[in-house]
Amino acid sequence: MILVRQVFQIKYGHMDEVLSALRAITESDRSSAHISRILTDISGQNFTLVFESKADSLDAYWEALQASFGESELSKQMSEITQYIESGRKDFYTIEYEAEG
Repeated sequence: MILVRQVFQIKYGHMDEVLSALRAITESDRSSAHISRILTDISGQNFTLVFESKADSLDAYWEALQASFGESELSKQMSEITQYIESGRKDFYTIEYEAEG
């Protein structure tokens, strides 16, 4: 199992708009690469947004992502978000162990 963590720096004053759009995306996207958690900073660099997703493999993640972006509604929602992002990165982790609950 792979954990994908995307970390973004959001422009000042736009976090609420980005969070609202991401919530709409997560409710409509049920692919294998769907967002499972959305996090915001309470320490460290201000206006940090993190969202995490899981997939069975890197191939499965990329396939699901490509399929999702083929949908015009998701592409529209993501283009609304990108105008508020200053920078970002994507990290991939292998989940070695995960406690239940």
